[in-house]
Amino acid sequence: MADYLFDQSSVKIQLKDFFVNEKATINNFGSTVNQTFEAHVFANVIKWYRDNGWTVNIINPIKNGKQVFTLKFNTRGAPLNYSYAHCEKNGNFCQIRHGLRTHTASYKGSNNKSANIVCDIVIMNDIDIDYFSTDSAIPNDLLIAFGEVKHMSAYAELIASFIGLVHELKPEKLKRTRSKKWTMKENISCFLYVSGILYKTAEGLVETIEKRKYDVDIYSFSNPMN
Repeated sequence: MADYLFDQSSVKIQLKDFFVNEKATINNFGSTVNQTFEAHVFANVIKWYRDNGWTVNIINPIKNGKQVFTLKFNTRGAPLNYSYAHCEKNGNFCQIRHGLRTHTASYKGSNNKSANIVCDIVIMNDIDIDYFSTDSAIPNDLLIAFGEVKHMSAYAELIASFIGLVHELKPEKLKRTRSKKWTMKENISCFLYVSGILYKTAEGLVETIEKRKYDVDIYSFSNPMN
């Protein structure tokens, strides 16, 4: 289903046009459909910030003396070697990262082992992490929001798994935040984005999430981000 709904070839051309200032090529957007979908969502988050009044600049790594647009499609690799988006609005700053390791909300420096999760999309406070290694994780208090990206249709268990990630990374988003007085904030909310559709059981779970007023979003082929 998801392969049919998501046109990799067409999206690669759109992404090349979107990142034209970075001199991106078709090959920048992955060899697998899943990688291209991640790149597509990364671009959509950048567009969300631009549409909401942020000035966004792409920061590219230096390779052989030149800036090279490079996305991160695996859990390994130091952040210095990959492109990210720097955002500014009214004196506020943040970064949009791809494939970044993040400490959980419950992790303490005194723990024997690092409790961290590699998030597909990370929106974080604007700090320098060029010195990070592949195993470094940003402190949780720097995490503004995150996105989980899946090239598939969603069933109930996937939605529940995403809520579990929110509980580990941004548990404050699982309070009754979206009350009648709630309005869209300056930053994007934590989200799950699937390339396919929501199965009936997933739709039922999303309905209960909306009734609980959680500050999260579920995007799909029929409910796109932008």
